[in-house]
Amino acid sequence: MSMRHWDWSMPSGGHPALLGYATETAASMVMLAPITGLPWQAAAITLSGAALAGAAYDARQGTTTATLATRTLTWITSAAWSSWALATAPLSTTEWATGLSLTAIGFALNAGATRSEGSRKERKALLKLRRESVGILRDWEDRLARVARIEGCHGVDVTHWPKKVGYTVEVNLPPGGTTADDLNGYGGKFAADMRLADGCGVEIYPGANRGTILIEVTLQDVMSQDILYPEDFSELSIVDRFPIGVHRNGEHALGALCNDCGILVGETDAGKTNQLRVATAQLARMPDAMIWAIDITGGGVALPWITPWATEGSAAAPVVDWIAHDEDEARLMCTMAIEGIAARKAGYQQLMREKKSDNKLPVSHEIPAIVILVDETASLPHDVKEMLDRIVNEGRAMRVRTLICGLRATQDVISAAMKLQAKWRVGMTVSDPEEVAYLFPGYVKVDTKDAPVAGSGWNMHTRLGPKKPTPFKGYYIYDELTDKVCIATAGRRPKLDAITRDVPVGAAYAGRWARTLPVLYKGQQLTEAAQRAIEEAGEIVEAAAALLAEQGIAPAAPSAPAAGAPQGYEGFGGAAADLFAAVEANISGGAPAQHLAVATPTGVEPAPTAAAAAAVPRPARSLDPRQLGWELLAAAGSDGYAPKELHTVLSEALQQWVGEHANVPAPRTVGGWLAGWAKDGKALADHSGQYTRYFARTEPAAGGNPQPAVAENDRLPDGVDETLVLQAVELLVSTQFASPSMLSRKLRIPFDVAKALMAYLQRRNIVSPADDGEKPDLLVRPQDLPEIISRLSAELGVAEPDLVALGLAPAGAVAAAGE
Repeated sequence: MSMRHWDWSMPSGGHPALLGYATETAASMVMLAPITGLPWQAAAITLSGAALAGAAYDARQGTTTATLATRTLTWITSAAWSSWALATAPLSTTEWATGLSLTAIGFALNAGATRSEGSRKERKALLKLRRESVGILRDWEDRLARVARIEGCHGVDVTHWPKKVGYTVEVNLPPGGTTADDLNGYGGKFAADMRLADGCGVEIYPGANRGTILIEVTLQDVMSQDILYPEDFSELSIVDRFPIGVHRNGEHALGALCNDCGILVGETDAGKTNQLRVATAQLARMPDAMIWAIDITGGGVALPWITPWATEGSAAAPVVDWIAHDEDEARLMCTMAIEGIAARKAGYQQLMREKKSDNKLPVSHEIPAIVILVDETASLPHDVKEMLDRIVNEGRAMRVRTLICGLRATQDVISAAMKLQAKWRVGMTVSDPEEVAYLFPGYVKVDTKDAPVAGSGWNMHTRLGPKKPTPFKGYYIYDELTDKVCIATAGRRPKLDAITRDVPVGAAYAGRWARTLPVLYKGQQLTEAAQRAIEEAGEIVEAAAALLAEQGIAPAAPSAPAAGAPQGYEGFGGAAADLFAAVEANISGGAPAQHLAVATPTGVEPAPTAAAAAAVPRPARSLDPRQLGWELLAAAGSDGYAPKELHTVLSEALQQWVGEHANVPAPRTVGGWLAGWAKDGKALADHSGQYTRYFARTEPAAGGNPQPAVAENDRLPDGVDETLVLQAVELLVSTQFASPSMLSRKLRIPFDVAKALMAYLQRRNIVSPADDGEKPDLLVRPQDLPEIISRLSAELGVAEPDLVALGLAPAGAVAAAGE
């Protein structure tokens, strides 16, 4: 039997252990008294000191008075019996029995006190909390009256958050129809009234009924804290919502990409890339979700998720299944997604009926959802954006969804269709609240102080909630964590189902790594698995070489790889991409090889064959609404268009050519195009009517006289164009009345612009300088107007057909134009 280890440090068992020590000490002293000759004062001093120390400890811990008295009495009784026992030792059997009885009674009393101490503390804390809650409720009733001018509010209850981070107040609004919407925009004012720091704030939500509100108050700045991505790599499902960070009240900030698309916007250094990595990490944990990525600026959005597989060999498979690193690859991916949506609708009809899934595809590891991550959409060509619009409009039921990312929330980055279908929206911290106005319509007054640091932002889900932009702090994920996610989830990555893979453009899917890895990892050593994925296209390369030999075409000198051709095609010349598509079609059961290519003279680019177009379809001419608008304006000639008229004609044309899913720009956007064209000199603006009318400017004839250089003193003022000068001259000369206020009123221009225009006409000797107190005179007679218009139009570079369109040409010129 080993010697007992005596530990006199604070025991972890609390007072029961301390009382055990006291009993043990007292009994030891008494039993050792005959041997050691201890005086009775030893027990009195030792145990009395322990009693005082125990009482002080209990008082510091907030122990209730009854428990404190019981424990102190136990110590004093133990000290008294030990002192008496030492004074009268040795003890008889009766005296020992008395001591044991006192010990049992002491243990029973202390056990009862210990059991009831928890409930007593809870009652005491609850009473204190209720007192604080009553004060908070009264404060909020007063604050609503002072700040929001809403009298008669009644505080109902206060719920305190863990760790005293904040609390939620339930308030009944007064009768009279006041709702939570009446308090929109008051969060910042309430926070200022409470003197809360940046990162803290006040959020107001509807309560159990329309006459009740919930006020969430954050007292600690959780936004400035780094919240690491939790190292939990267990399985998730695309049908469930997943966390991307934490709201200020401690609840998870959730995202969803099964039924809804998503938008993630953040300016430079706002934490957008980190947040996209967090979303990718959560998708990687889902065995029923396949990840595709579009980033034509270099594929950086996907590189961290394939590098452990491609170059390091630590992951068994790539997390991202397909990367579009250039425009052509993005077209292939979007085309396959669109064709896959149609194929799934037909191919899984029976499965959806059996599962009774309301005509929505039931996803699984065998039939995964497809999530397309799109970064830097502003860099994408218009035809790719159109295809993405089709995907977001048509892919919901077949579980093909997108997460669109951009630096700004504007229509050139995020189209109207993308925003409409994106029920989940995330905006990272911004320096200007108007940056998120397009992303969160109706909530222009977003308080930037609610998310003041990088990595924080606003989370919103218009269907599942929160239904208003709510501040959150995103998880922080670093490279080592990314590698851990790749290693842990590589084994559960799904394969593309056969029905989606066997679409017409599916032949390009098999060679995706052969086209992308050599470009993304140029000059780097690839792993055996990655190299094998590239070499799987080997038989296609050999078949292409054989096809060239049959056609009698000698391989060209090594040159840059053709777009769309894998590594190893450098010697096949400009026909490499077409041959690659043609041979893929042949291998997959297309037309015979001898009909897929024709001999082409040296130096002439061969036209894509029909089989090649079927295998890898090239998009038709992109239908750019802006370009189409310009063409319509040019076709209108001298009739021109007002902004609303051009918008109407453009809408009809787009709907006729594209269909009901046409991406029709807003009237304000069309007006901006017209104003921009007029500013750039491509169009002319007629301000004389009720609405400004624009005409496409006539291009000067080839070989014509160049426009003469304009002296520095004769440059047009800011806000003034050539057409405005000619219209002003026509107005002043015909009325023989020179007044800046008249120009401002008739031409509908600001008064300061009218004054600058008048000063310009004075320098051009059309209006005399103004003397003090007198109006300037006209230096041109009405009969000389055609001559001065002709001279000025030549100097300003306005062609005669443009003068006809503006109604400023002489009668003879108008008649000639009519003929």
